[in-house]
Amino acid sequence: MIKITNKNFNLEEEFLEINSKKNGAYSFFLGTVRDDILKKEKKIDGIFLECYQELAYQQLTKIRDQAIQKWNLTDCNIIHRIGKLALGEKIVLVMTSSKHRANAISACEYVIDNLKVNVAFWKFNILNEKQEAVQFKKKDLDKFLEWSEIVKTNQ
Repeated sequence: MIKITNKNFNLEEEFLEINSKKNGAYSFFLGTVRDDILKKEKKIDGIFLECYQELAYQQLTKIRDQAIQKWNLTDCNIIHRIGKLALGEKIVLVMTSSKHRANAISACEYVIDNLKVNVAFWKFNILNEKQEAVQFKKKDLDKFLEWSEIVKTNQ
């Protein structure tokens, strides 16, 4: 299941969607809006997320399918919010399930690392009602490239 939404989500309800007796392991990544201090001691008031939804669904589906196949997952759910989000609000949830913990954990990390640099989402920090584009970090791109090699060589 993949959701792109401007609505908040409930962790317990989302877990019930993936919960099964066939699973021995679950891994979760929950991203939230942090109280960030930018250059010159400017603090953000929140973030704004835009998305090209049709493309993002295609990209997320590919990432999800790769994770399920590579790590033999029983399920993988991804929720990503869009719109204006205040400090502390939930942004993204990745949940993976499998028979074994190593698979669930590795797959969860793979999904979030790919999502950060390879999906049509654009993030803006909100500073005094102005929006400032946020570029992904080089370390995020490097991590994505590492995963690309791992998935490519193990197929």
